Amino acid sequence: MKKFYALTALLLVFAISAGAQIVTHTPAILQESNTNVVLTYHADAPEGNNGLRGVTASDPVYAHIGAITNKSNNSWKNHPEWGDNSAKYKLSYAGPNTWTLNIGNMREYFGITDATEHIERIALVFRNGSCDKQGKTASGGDIFVDVEPEGFQMRLSSSPAVSIVSQPTAVTFTVDVTSPSQIALYVNGVQVKSENGATQLTAAYNIASTGSYAVRATATSAEGSLERTLNIAYPGSSEAGTYPGGVPKMGAVRNADGTVTFCLAAPGKESVVLVPSWDNYEILGKNTMKYQDYNGQRYFFTTVSGLDNSSYYPYYYIVDGKHKVGDPYARLVLDPYNDKWLDSNIWPDMPKYPYNRFDDIMLAVYKGDFDNSFTFSEFKIPDHRNLIIYELLFRDFTGTEGKANAEGTISKAIEKLPYLANLGVNVVELMPVMEFNGNNSWGYNPNFYFALDKAYGSPDDLRTFVEQAHRLGMAVVLDIALNHSDGLHPWYMMYDRNANPFYNANAPHAYSVLNDWKQEHPLVQQQWKDVLQFWMTSYNVDGFRFDLVKGLGETSSYPNSSDATTNGYNKSRVEVMTRKPDGIHINENLAYDQEENEMAADGQLNWNNQNGVSGNYGGGQTTNNNLYYFDAEKCSRTQYSTISYAESHDEERLAYIARNKGVTAIKNNEAAMCNRLGQVAVQLLLTPGSKMIWQFGELAADQTTKNSSGNNTDPKLVVWNNLNNENIKGLYETYKALCNFRTDNPDLFINGTVTYTGFANGVNSNRIIRYTYGDKEVMAFIRTTVAGSNPTLVGGTSTVLNSGNCQLIASSAGFSQNLQGTDTTVRVQLKPNEYAVFATLNTAGVDDIIADDTTGATVSGGIGEIIINGSYRHVTVHNLQGVAQGSLRVAPGLYLVNVDGHTTKVLVK
Repeated sequence: MKKFYALTALLLVFAISAGAQIVTHTPAILQESNTNVVLTYHADAPEGNNGLRGVTASDPVYAHIGAITNKSNNSWKNHPEWGDNSAKYKLSYAGPNTWTLNIGNMREYFGITDATEHIERIALVFRNGSCDKQGKTASGGDIFVDVEPEGFQMRLSSSPAVSIVSQPTAVTFTVDVTSPSQIALYVNGVQVKSENGATQLTAAYNIASTGSYAVRATATSAEGSLERTLNIAYPGSSEAGTYPGGVPKMGAVRNADGTVTFCLAAPGKESVVLVPSWDNYEILGKNTMKYQDYNGQRYFFTTVSGLDNSSYYPYYYIVDGKHKVGDPYARLVLDPYNDKWLDSNIWPDMPKYPYNRFDDIMLAVYKGDFDNSFTFSEFKIPDHRNLIIYELLFRDFTGTEGKANAEGTISKAIEKLPYLANLGVNVVELMPVMEFNGNNSWGYNPNFYFALDKAYGSPDDLRTFVEQAHRLGMAVVLDIALNHSDGLHPWYMMYDRNANPFYNANAPHAYSVLNDWKQEHPLVQQQWKDVLQFWMTSYNVDGFRFDLVKGLGETSSYPNSSDATTNGYNKSRVEVMTRKPDGIHINENLAYDQEENEMAADGQLNWNNQNGVSGNYGGGQTTNNNLYYFDAEKCSRTQYSTISYAESHDEERLAYIARNKGVTAIKNNEAAMCNRLGQVAVQLLLTPGSKMIWQFGELAADQTTKNSSGNNTDPKLVVWNNLNNENIKGLYETYKALCNFRTDNPDLFINGTVTYTGFANGVNSNRIIRYTYGDKEVMAFIRTTVAGSNPTLVGGTSTVLNSGNCQLIASSAGFSQNLQGTDTTVRVQLKPNEYAVFATLNTAGVDDIIADDTTGATVSGGIGEIIINGSYRHVTVHNLQGVAQGSLRVAPGLYLVNVDGHTTKVLVK
């Protein structure tokens, strides 16, 4: 239990604002010995989020309530299941916005019987019976009520519970003690009132002029003496001024003379105060910011000197005397609700949250050299027409094998980059990494768009990941959710929900998620552009995947929020999406062809979801299984304009579908299932256009991604050991062979001609995919029959491919047949579910590859060694299992050699 003896100025104030005015109680000071405890919830308290404001007795309110004890490690204890509507947790309606909960004896209520365990705080979230309305703090946090130790205790509170006022304010101070005492109250050293032999003192005080008000209460009884303090600041109003240079720049900007200008856009606001760590978080008049009205928007700013370039400086803003917010442009954020739970090994030198001062304010962090402390090497983005993308969630990519512990970090993922390079992908697409709500998330609930979420590691960890990916020939794309934010974004917290200039009170489209941005607002548009530019410069990423594009139209572009309106053609979305980055631009739009083809004309790529037909095919179903829809033209889309995939984070796993919904011959036979999934991979990777693999799809990950309400975002199993399964290993080898074949032969897949045979004739018709370009040719032979064991010849017409000019590129496990045919008719013998991919010899692409001339060195494979001719600074060598080699003298095999950032695949004999 925190004892409030001689408290520093702001600690008590913020402890109060975190819950005491949302919840009042009798007795005035709670102790375990109390037997008549009653909590009163004020749904309209200004410190609350108004989530249950206006609710009446017809919609009962319940408490999700728990105890925090000296043995609970600051976690809730003995709380009900969420949604428990038992009478024990039901509040009584006491009048408009006022509800009471009879606790009685706290130890009995919470079932605490260990005599050495003591309640320190009561933790609460209020809700209605259906759980669709919740009462929390104004910042969206849980509500806490302190329980004092036994003995002589004292409490100082104010009404209103404020630490800052923006105008003359009458404040009532209340001092409560547990024993009759001599009580005195002082403001700035002057006694305001005293009582003798009392248990409560109440005094009214008028804060009439600007300045700081130090409030101190003392109490003396036969049991001892106590003191409590709190501070209230009246810094004055913001005055008009001109931002240095005349054009406001949001965020913290370092000037040429070494000073730093802090700037917050806050249309419609009257005053903003900067509250920085370098002033010990004191609210000072000197930090009242000036404002400039520019292009119809209001910006508040102040310039600070004396900040060095390499230290971390946390700070926050107080807007109009009541909204305590971080900086929307912060490069780093300290989160009071979640930082405390982070493993210290993730980022050992992470700046710490000042829990000794307060615990309910999101803090921005300034560091002068944040954007220029890392040196990147040059990298060329792969051709947009032949991207092989690997969608990756840091959280579940690494960690304890076979567990779902959300242990994945950036640093652990860096160790796996050679695996991805060996797999043959040339783009890694990261699910959102921007500061999100909580520590365990997919990331589609962002609060701060410029800050990396610390759950994954440090900013330099991510920069190192990008640099190492580039050195291995892979671009890095960030997934980003610009349709909505969570509730801790400063612009959301600064305004009432129905009067927010940045957000729609209700989403105008059918895909309402969290808090919907007004895409037409100029500052929302500016944030969008600045965010993209920031990540492409400070982290050197290569582009973005835009989430939920159907919700990115301007508000007026949706006449209503029906599915039909949202899914129909929307010219506004097309125009909005022209805010594209100078790099890879991927839309999750899943709209009709007219809209997506107009986006394609602007150089954008669109997701092509073929999970339904892929699941049917992989499970051996006989209908709706035509996988040539992986080809954009077969979907009436512009050729090379789509990112086709069989599964994604939003879709069910193919292996789960096959194991649980497939026909008997597939779901009861793992070898057949893996061959079937291999056939899906062949049809995905040997059709035109860019492709995507969802994390561990190549390893037949089969944990469901769904639950009764939709996507199951809980942590998933780490399945690297699937490589030890021979059936799954065969599937992995197919993915690896075909991904590398594509990246080694871009001319074939960009300029070649593709033909399909047997795709329109159902599951029992054999299928052939044939690609030709000049003297290069590749053919995939697929036996689509599900059951049985008898082989049959599968054949087709070729141009230059024949038994004398062919190599086996990929095949189902155990396949050992040769390609037959020396003329223009070729064939191969296949059993049910088998497949084989043959290509002409000139597509090999691995023996004695010469590196890019721009490296200054050439790389080739010799006998028992790797040969590098020319000058170079740095070289790394990995085998195809991702294991680093300590020498250029290596065993025969294939190797990835990186010379000064340029990767070459070589064969050593």
